Amino acid sequence: MRQHGTSGTWAIPLTIIAMACFAVVDAFVKLASESQGAGQVIFISSLATFGLFWMAMWRSRERLWVPDARNPALLIRTLGEVAGSIGIVVALGLAPLSSVIALAQAQPLAVVLGAALFLGEDVGWRRWAAVGLALIGVLMILRPGFSAFDPNLLWVLVYVIGLATRDLASRRLPARISTSFAVAWSMVPMTLAGALMMFFQGGWRPVSIETAAWYLGMILALAVALWTLTTAMRSGDVSSVAPFRYSRILFALIIAYFAFDEIPDLMTWAGVMLIVGSGLYAFWRERHLAAAGA
Repeated sequence: MRQHGTSGTWAIPLTIIAMACFAVVDAFVKLASESQGAGQVIFISSLATFGLFWMAMWRSRERLWVPDARNPALLIRTLGEVAGSIGIVVALGLAPLSSVIALAQAQPLAVVLGAALFLGEDVGWRRWAAVGLALIGVLMILRPGFSAFDPNLLWVLVYVIGLATRDLASRRLPARISTSFAVAWSMVPMTLAGALMMFFQGGWRPVSIETAAWYLGMILALAVALWTLTTAMRSGDVSSVAPFRYSRILFALIIAYFAFDEIPDLMTWAGVMLIVGSGLYAFWRERHLAAAGA
């Protein structure tokens, strides 16, 4: 069912815009993390993002404290947002941008699998095989048991699970709940989580003019990304929108190369290709079966 007047055709370009913005957010998070703790990054970005979406609610005369704030789908969406955001911010502060985003490419496939497990979509053996191949790709990037293994990349798995939960819950939001309301509410516990993390990380750290510029870019890009992605996920079919989320790897690798001089090794490239290829096949198979059934 399409909601808020956005067609499936618009869902695809909105998803690509969201992925470009998320790649920009990733870069700014990494730059800010050079002088700021993960908790402070989450606290500032979440508080500012809440302010932006609260103003959007105020302009449309929406209230924050209404019974819909206790909607189960909204609560699940919020928990997923918090877990995923903590995972990606911590990972970006500790691991190379290219490796983090390469591993994060498992997230779109997790969305489709979650739709199969929790939204009643059928998954045949071919798509389960694609999942197995994607898992091999994840292991190729992580390389547990080898000298190249970076345990900090395990935080990306928290991101994958959390953001897949957020996107699936977005599909169950009632039409009366606006995108601005959903995003604003997810920022409330995220701001509190950031403040708690900041307390255990030594408290507030001074913010230089340069770091303030990173924060400003991060906040603006995050606001655009969250709005476009939530709108896209609510407007169209998961299987038709999800493949275009792989565009994030292209934007991220370009930024990683020019901003951080990062070049993934051959094993990481192979893992990315396996994950992306498996995910695209799973999406294609799902659409093929849907067309055949129709």
